[in-house]
Amino acid sequence: MQSRISTSPAPSSPAASVKASLAAVALVASTLAGLTTSAAAADAPGNPAPLSTQQRSDLVEQHLSIGRTSGGQAALVNSALADRGVTSTAAPGAVTLSWKPYTADARYTIVRGETPLTTTKPGQATFKDTNATAGASYQYRIIPELKGDTSTARTWGLTVAVPEVIRGETEAAAVQRTATTQAAAAKAAATTTLTWTTFIPQKYINQPIPKACKYWGSKYVYGGDNRGFDWKSSRYRTSASAVINWKSHKVSGYTSVKATHVYKKSNKRLVAKKTANAKGMKVKKLGAGSGYADIRMVTHSTNPFCGGVAKVKGAIDGALTFHITRGGWEIRSGNHRQMPNHEIYIYNGGRVTWVYKSKYASPLCLVGSAMCDLKNLTGYYGKYK
Repeated sequence: MQSRISTSPAPSSPAASVKASLAAVALVASTLAGLTTSAAAADAPGNPAPLSTQQRSDLVEQHLSIGRTSGGQAALVNSALADRGVTSTAAPGAVTLSWKPYTADARYTIVRGETPLTTTKPGQATFKDTNATAGASYQYRIIPELKGDTSTARTWGLTVAVPEVIRGETEAAAVQRTATTQAAAAKAAATTTLTWTTFIPQKYINQPIPKACKYWGSKYVYGGDNRGFDWKSSRYRTSASAVINWKSHKVSGYTSVKATHVYKKSNKRLVAKKTANAKGMKVKKLGAGSGYADIRMVTHSTNPFCGGVAKVKGAIDGALTFHITRGGWEIRSGNHRQMPNHEIYIYNGGRVTWVYKSKYASPLCLVGSAMCDLKNLTGYYGKYK
């Protein structure tokens, strides 16, 4: 699964994203077609065998293709995030990461697993890991060095499989074998991820409750996430995820709260930045067995600059109990305050199924049910692949 963490240039329009995705798929298909033609023409031992129709389909579905490095070496290309400007290219013994920087002079720290590898020079948008072990699989993170206004920067997470050449095999065959194995494994994923995210769709938003916050009135605005419903986006206010391992029946929970930015309304200059405490965010396994899991999620985060009204603090707030099987799901109980936007989705083997989308009613809903009715989540159900 691609991980999301946050802050980068404003997401492209839905039409542009779709166009980019289709272009990436077309590129993958044409690359595979060329590879298969050359493979079919080559009878030498160790060369790539022709791809089956199912293998082609799996590779396209997982956004994997066989290409070449700048030096002409066969390499496995992962373009799952190509529409966001991020790709990985893995050749035997080396991995190259490339990304779209959020500013012309941005610096990034590259982390493999939990080990920082380097911090890039200003404006650098590629990194080559020449110490990648052939046959290994790595988790990379591309982390921006944040200063000042961080609302448009983004951290990317990628999983990269490094091809390994076995005896009697060409590099092209090794890359193809790695690609098809990875695609098949992703399709038959042993894990499924449930994610609940909240976000403010506007770029800036007013704080409408007098004296409830340190910054309020006509002089200040708060930063939003400047996006629509988009599971790939790493811009959000809060995010909670449950990763279900169907073999071990284990549920791993992850939560995150993004920094709140305050700007001067007249010129949009950053005035203050602060991150709320995430202790109110919770993901818990209630029970699990062969083919099912019951999960409790709590989303709760206050504005760190706001003390509230009459001892009631404005907060993003909600909770649900979720039942999920290998092919279906049901929200058995739950509700949330109607601010900001909420989205819930299931990620499984490269496929995304939307569970729930809700646009906010009013910023006043942050104060609680006295100002805004809660949105009921109970009874939503469906299937996923």
